[in-house]
Amino acid sequence: MTVCTLASSSSGNCTVVSCGSTHILIDAGISLRRIREMLRPESLSPDDLACVLVTHEHTDHISGIEMLTKYHKTPVFLSTGAGYGVVNAIPETEPYINCFETGIEFEMGDFTVRSFNTPHDAYGSVGYTIRADGRTLVYATDLGSVTAEVADSALGADLAIIEANHDRERLRNGPYPYYLKKRILSAFGHLENCDSGNLAALLVSSGTRYIQLAHLSRENNTPDLAYETVAEILRENGIIAGKDAELDVAPPYTPGRRYVL
Repeated sequence: MTVCTLASSSSGNCTVVSCGSTHILIDAGISLRRIREMLRPESLSPDDLACVLVTHEHTDHISGIEMLTKYHKTPVFLSTGAGYGVVNAIPETEPYINCFETGIEFEMGDFTVRSFNTPHDAYGSVGYTIRADGRTLVYATDLGSVTAEVADSALGADLAIIEANHDRERLRNGPYPYYLKKRILSAFGHLENCDSGNLAALLVSSGTRYIQLAHLSRENNTPDLAYETVAEILRENGIIAGKDAELDVAPPYTPGRRYVL
């Protein structure tokens, strides 16, 4: 299994996952032009995609769906709740929408996919556990808190892509209006660095080899701050980043590290 984030920020999110002849995207929150450009180094085009797995209906996760379905007939898989939201927002996508019940496993080519509920202010928001060739990827961004369901779904993954959206004090003291700060800080908003670090420590203790921090806020976080905060929490739990597990930060607008699991 290979995994590579193509974009990861509040401006757009997209990750490509491949195994054998099966290639999928997790979210398509960037333009079709950018998707085409970023797939090219992987020797792929949108016509090679088996599907897009959508986490939720917010624009930074679905903005490329309309053109993908129009020009490449790409199937879109998402929870029933998110499906209603996407069809309401982009009615033209309805023929390509495939809804699933959250928590039910299904096969997608060489992959076994299972979704889990994520606490976010979007109806039907989910993360994904994706397995192939004895390896497991967990994708969990856009969650205001780490619930038992999220933690249980992520335990034992080889690679976990988890949100580290903001530094709590930087957000509180920053320029955002009060209502937006309140939304982000809520249990259904976005995950802050310390909570991300605690989740990372739990996952590494369960056997996770790779942690990638994702969906960083440009205004309320920096890659160095996210990395150091999470690395410090790992150290407090007896885990040394770079030795006991590899820690990385997904870049916001360009492809990140290409993981081979």
